[in-house]
Amino acid sequence: MPFVLTSFRVTNFRSILDSGELHINEYMCLVGTNESGKTNLLIALQKLNPADGVRIDPLADYPRKHYVTYETSAVNEPFIRATFATDALVREQLSSFLGLGYPMELLATVEVARYYTGLYDVNFPASFLEQYPNKHIHALLSAFWETYLASDLITKDKEENTQDLREFIDRLITLLPEAGSLGEYDVYNLVAQIDEFVTVKYSRRQPFRVFVDEQVKTPLENIARLLANKRLVLSVEQQRLFLEQLPRFVYYSEYSNLDAEIYLPHVIQNSTRQDLSVREQAKVRTLTVLFDFVRLKPEEILALGSEVSHTKILTRDSYGRIDSTEIETAPEHTVDQERANKKKREVILQTASAQLTKTFQEWWRQGTYRFRFQADGNHFRIWVSDEKRTEEIELDGRSKGLQWFFSFFLTFRAEQLTGHANCILLLDEPGLSLHPIAQQDLLTFLYSLSRTNQLMYTTHSPFMIGSQALGNLNMLHVGPDGQSIVSDEYWASEPGADASFYPIRAALNLRVSEHLLTGHSLVLVNGASSQIYLQLMQSYLLQTGHHPPTNGLLFIPMASLADIEPLSRLFVQQAGSMTYVLLDGTATEHTLAKTLQQTVYKGSPARVITLGDAQVLEDLLPANELARQFSRMYRGRKTDDFDYMLQPGQSIVEQIKSFASANDYVLAHDWRLTLAQRTAKLFNTIAARLQPETVQQWVALFEKLV
Repeated sequence: MPFVLTSFRVTNFRSILDSGELHINEYMCLVGTNESGKTNLLIALQKLNPADGVRIDPLADYPRKHYVTYETSAVNEPFIRATFATDALVREQLSSFLGLGYPMELLATVEVARYYTGLYDVNFPASFLEQYPNKHIHALLSAFWETYLASDLITKDKEENTQDLREFIDRLITLLPEAGSLGEYDVYNLVAQIDEFVTVKYSRRQPFRVFVDEQVKTPLENIARLLANKRLVLSVEQQRLFLEQLPRFVYYSEYSNLDAEIYLPHVIQNSTRQDLSVREQAKVRTLTVLFDFVRLKPEEILALGSEVSHTKILTRDSYGRIDSTEIETAPEHTVDQERANKKKREVILQTASAQLTKTFQEWWRQGTYRFRFQADGNHFRIWVSDEKRTEEIELDGRSKGLQWFFSFFLTFRAEQLTGHANCILLLDEPGLSLHPIAQQDLLTFLYSLSRTNQLMYTTHSPFMIGSQALGNLNMLHVGPDGQSIVSDEYWASEPGADASFYPIRAALNLRVSEHLLTGHSLVLVNGASSQIYLQLMQSYLLQTGHHPPTNGLLFIPMASLADIEPLSRLFVQQAGSMTYVLLDGTATEHTLAKTLQQTVYKGSPARVITLGDAQVLEDLLPANELARQFSRMYRGRKTDDFDYMLQPGQSIVEQIKSFASANDYVLAHDWRLTLAQRTAKLFNTIAARLQPETVQQWVALFEKLV
């Protein structure tokens, strides 16, 4: 791509006071809640060089709470500043109209800023030089000598003059150390030395003097001006030529979606109106693209479809009463013209329909759609069918997703055909109406587009945050003063950031679950504490070799027993078989197990497992170790420590509950989870003291799960 956007910064634009420097590769994903400023960020970037000519509107675009300072601030500070990397061809073109003397590496990066006045500022950051490197001057002098040797001038010079010129250039290069640099006045001094040499040796050789001016003096004078200005400065004409090559920004939102039935008189009227809402402006833009594709203007479609009117002739008697009525038909040649016009319109629309169908299929490969344009009086309609739904249906009778794809396709294709194949795409909430699987298809499609067109999109859907986007992700949230805050520091716990981070966390959970659930035997367990204990047992058995490998088991905690049936049904789709269910041995859970074995697990009752009567999972751990950890959790209370009151052979969970009740304090709702976590931290120590009968209980349990 000739220009590659590498970073940008938005300041004082709507809700964004300062976005900070945002870096972008092929694409960028902006995640945030509604009203967090995602759209404002896109629109600010769009207005750097808009494809649709959208205007800067200070009243709408400048931060409302600071508008009182607009007159003094907006003129001096750009609202958007973007940095682009340029390719070799662009650098060569820039060098050609900037003039000689500027090495290509000074033009490798360009920064473009735009002000509320509409004016631009173009800078080349590498040209911000206090001193000019001697190595570039060496290259300039060497290039001058090579050009001289290849020119006709050398044939007209005496050999001694050529030798003197060679020695002079070598002496200049020798006086300029490779690692050194020159200031503005040093460069002018170099020009003076060259002038003196040429005047003495070539006073009567005007062609040679012109040659030296073009090849050496002018470039050196350009370098001196660069040093004087502290940067490379473009003239008004040079800036215009440069901006003509800059990529255009194509902003697209759902507002731009086409309707199926278009009333042509409204289209004609709205095309010249300046008071339309944002939604209507977006539709007008897409309609303009549509009719450009059809290669007919709305006025022409109306004209080609107009019908010849018949003349009604009334005759009256002497009292003024209607005596007779006669309809005078149109002349035959007028009727023929009407027929020819309608035929022409029909052929044009058929051709456009076929062309659109073909190009859309090449562009979007997720379905085979056929489009047909129809003009009927004042109405223009778009009909759609596909291989599964062969009957034609109006465009707005199809899914919102297809409407989005169709309308975006027209806009994107039109921009490419205008010569801006490297336009940068700004997509506001793409796929908002799509099914999650279709959103993932869209994501794949957007990544394919990004190979030729950089793009940035906003979303609050976890299904639109792919693994490819994780390194190009920025989060927006509303700050304490109402301003939009942009950040890639997801760990920051600023107020309001959690809601914006939620889709990112959900996306990560989706990716993790997809990998974890594949190739594992799933076991539903009653709560996170049970999951921890089972993982400890599993790890111990694998490390000690007491049991065949059990690393294929994945324990999934349930929030409540009511989740078992729906979760088991859902996981069948992912795992390919019924999951295991491991329940405690309480009366309630024994009853639930029998119900499951008679209903959902009727074909595989052995996959529903319960512990012994009244037994819970904590009872499979050394009771004295759990008692010691529980006592440390509540040490300092005015009671005896629980571990001194433990009764062997009885359920430890019920003992803990009775102990807490007898001592008048309430257990935390997650006390079992806390106990499990504390046990896990010290499990290596506990494992060294395990009794054989405890390990045998674990082996017996896991034999039921594999």
